Amino acid sequence: MRGADLINLALPDELLDDVLRRVGAGGACKRDLDACALVCRRWRRLERASRRSAKLAASGERADEVLRLVAERFRALVDVSVDERLTVGSGGAGAGTSASASRSRRPVHSTCPSRRRRRMPLVANFTVQISPFPLDQPVGDDGTERSCLTDVGLTHLARGCKGLEKLSLIWCSAISSTGLVRIAENCKNLTSLDLQACYIGDPGLIAIGEGCKLLSNLNLRFVEGTTDDGLIGLVKNCGQSLVSLAVATCVWMTDASLHAVGSHCPNLEILSLESDRIQNEGVISIAKGCRQLKNLKLQCIGAGDEALDAIGLFCSLLESLSLNNFERFTDRSLSSIAKGCKNLTDLVLNDCQLLTDRSLEFIARSCKKLARLKINGCQNMETAALEHIGRWCPGLLELSLIYCPRIQNSAFLEIGRGCSLLRSLYLVDCSRISDDAMCHIAQGCKNLKELSIRRGYEIGDKALISVAENCKLLRELTLQFCERVSDVGLTAVGESCSLQKLNLCGCQLITDSGLTAIARGCPDLVFLDISVLRIIGDMALAEIGEGCPKLKEIALSHCPEVTDVGLGHLIKGCLQLESCQMVYCSQITSAGVATVISSCSKMKKLLVEEWKVSQRTRRRAGPVLSFLCTGL
Repeated sequence: MRGADLINLALPDELLDDVLRRVGAGGACKRDLDACALVCRRWRRLERASRRSAKLAASGERADEVLRLVAERFRALVDVSVDERLTVGSGGAGAGTSASASRSRRPVHSTCPSRRRRRMPLVANFTVQISPFPLDQPVGDDGTERSCLTDVGLTHLARGCKGLEKLSLIWCSAISSTGLVRIAENCKNLTSLDLQACYIGDPGLIAIGEGCKLLSNLNLRFVEGTTDDGLIGLVKNCGQSLVSLAVATCVWMTDASLHAVGSHCPNLEILSLESDRIQNEGVISIAKGCRQLKNLKLQCIGAGDEALDAIGLFCSLLESLSLNNFERFTDRSLSSIAKGCKNLTDLVLNDCQLLTDRSLEFIARSCKKLARLKINGCQNMETAALEHIGRWCPGLLELSLIYCPRIQNSAFLEIGRGCSLLRSLYLVDCSRISDDAMCHIAQGCKNLKELSIRRGYEIGDKALISVAENCKLLRELTLQFCERVSDVGLTAVGESCSLQKLNLCGCQLITDSGLTAIARGCPDLVFLDISVLRIIGDMALAEIGEGCPKLKEIALSHCPEVTDVGLGHLIKGCLQLESCQMVYCSQITSAGVATVISSCSKMKKLLVEEWKVSQRTRRRAGPVLSFLCTGL
């Protein structure tokens, strides 16, 4: 009945609270929760009590005050992320992560006759905008120092949200040990703490260890101001609960810290370690003490084969291993890993110069569960390395080869024969790989969903035709600077594969005809990069506008034949467009830019030359605009 409040009269607080929790469950749109909060005072009170997460800016004139208001109004928060790279301003936060409404929104009023129409108090909505300021010294537009979140704001959060379980402080340069001590004193349920690029001292870390006995995840990447004593003090008190630890480029860290981690963290499963000061002894301590390790990422120039020998000997549960920039590791290291880590599924080798084909032979023969393999810049690996993978790893799902100049086509014959489940293939700067290699892959790996080739100068239409004929599930295709690819191959793909993402940057033989085939055959396309295609014109954009209504991102920089007319046809059909890059398009004018801004209501980022933006357009959509830095 009109004018009657059937919901509020019938539902007790417990049931209405359950409804609101279900509205916010599963990453639902934040707008739904905001709308609920604006119905009436009761709904606002219950919605605030049910809000569990918030993503906030750490920069602004009232950063501490904002956090105080959040802590007072949303006392049930368990997950808070504060990021100094964000500023209070325009732009959207992720769905379900920020707490709620802008000033322009009119409140929804209850139809309950006992309540008069009134203006609802604002629920704090922290929409965010990427900050252009240097992160090590925040400054304002006028060159003066810009205020940021301090220990005062963190103290408000600690005292207001004592049930906090996850706290992320990214680049919060004004936070010190004092703020962390307040968190440790009040938030006893804290399980996850991210201090990336914060400047804190030993007392803060020690206090966290003493007060937060449930801490399981800790990120200390780029953390300055502390010493070994801080980490040692932390793990001595809460090391038993620690499951994940990340430390990167912290000049203070030595083997003493790792010895403490190995001694006090028996349940550690995930470790990311990047340090120039770590030697074999530190990694060996980790291997002996942390035998539950499943995910290990190492970048320790001072360590050698002895370190990985210990990992292979003691860490039999290891599933993911990433080795980066090692100058002292040899085939002996991977031999040890292969012998001891039979459950290995993910292997990343970046710039490990001394590794040869023998390394992958050891892995392939022993680690039959290998599913993802990435080799980057290991120049001593040749064709035989991949042949071993093809013969012994039938469960391979992803293969990435970056700057592997010695690997030839025959390697892919074995991959095609033996790895029929392959779903993703990435090839960058592999100069000896040609159409024959792609034909082997296409004929044997019919489940391929993602193919990315960059600077594949020997790959052309023959490869694309084979992919189109055999890989009907292909959804993402990247062909950056594959200069032999033409409309013939692209047309075959458009007729056979329903792509969602396509990158043709630098494929200069592509014309309007090839893009027309894509537009007519791929209606689900959401991403398109046609930058540096110098002979495409307005016809291609008109076809894309008509055939790809779901398109969200497009890059068409360095396209001299595209004009405002083609741009108009594009945006007429692509109403979902959120991102557009169009620098160095000589025939696109300020009128075209204004048309894009006025027609694309969902636009979040437009990259264009600054001189093409009129003052009216700038006033209308300033936060959306990004300009090319031509003064560098």
